[in-house]
Amino acid sequence: MQPTENFNLLITLQGQKGENTGEEVLGMEEIELALQNKESNLNFKETKFPNVILIDLNIDPKEVVQILKNAPTTVISKVVPMETVTRTRLSNILEKTMQLTGSKLDHGETITVRCDLRGKKYIESKENLIKHISDELSDKLNLSINEKNPDWVVQVEVVGENTGISVLREEDILKKS
Repeated sequence: MQPTENFNLLITLQGQKGENTGEEVLGMEEIELALQNKESNLNFKETKFPNVILIDLNIDPKEVVQILKNAPTTVISKVVPMETVTRTRLSNILEKTMQLTGSKLDHGETITVRCDLRGKKYIESKENLIKHISDELSDKLNLSINEKNPDWVVQVEVVGENTGISVLREEDILKKS
């Protein structure tokens, strides 16, 4: 069994899905340029999925999201801080999601579950994964699901063998159009 890859930031780049046309190099350059004034140690992780960059940082990934929100970038599409990484197995994902969510949310707060699935070796569909997680959080933690205006976003990023999970406020996630 391979060990879980460590990363605390996932970046998705614009470009053709399934095609590698150099966006990764430009994306890494944009990230390095945006963080050049920070005492940051960027450890880029390779993936077999085009337009996906994983980074293990020594600074707060939420701070990096705020820096990249204001940086002039051309290929960065989405930036998500990752609070924990686990092997891509439904039981592992549910366990880690329950732990993270249970430790953060107060009674009466609402959630939505979002997922991006890269590689279908262990998880067949993101819709099924979202349903499993939503049902578990609703049943065991008595949380309300609110798709339109949630207090918290449970973000699950499946990247082949590794899955990053975070429970974040909407403003902690960067999505550029």
